[in-house]
Amino acid sequence: MSSIDGIRLNLLLFSVGGVHFGMDAEQAAAITGYHGEEAEDLFWFHEEIGFGGATLAYSAPTIVTIRGEDSLSYRVIIDKMEDIAEISSVDIQSFPLLVESLALRKGMWGVTVREGRMVLLIDFTRLLRHKSGTAYI
Repeated sequence: MSSIDGIRLNLLLFSVGGVHFGMDAEQAAAITGYHGEEAEDLFWFHEEIGFGGATLAYSAPTIVTIRGEDSLSYRVIIDKMEDIAEISSVDIQSFPLLVESLALRKGMWGVTVREGRMVLLIDFTRLLRHKSGTAYI
């Protein structure tokens, strides 16, 4: 959907380790509670983006099944699903050049501010490509 304020995006907002993130709601195929299961296609979000090897305690772990290309999918455990929000593309800032390449490798593509908090925007499809060794387009 477009508007005078630019393209509108629906974001699923969540936090992990006190850091706020947003993902395009279109990337989520399913959202379910986490009940301790382990599987090859199930990953902890903080490990996927590299929280510096930190061990985090998740207070409300939730599994998001990410739609992948060519029917590939994987599941990521996030914490504290907070909200679904619509934002305008004009409210999104890119990363400074100094950190942009690292951010992109970790699946992060932009930053926005919501309710006075910085929200890092993550592209799980890009993160999956990096994980599998597929080159970015």
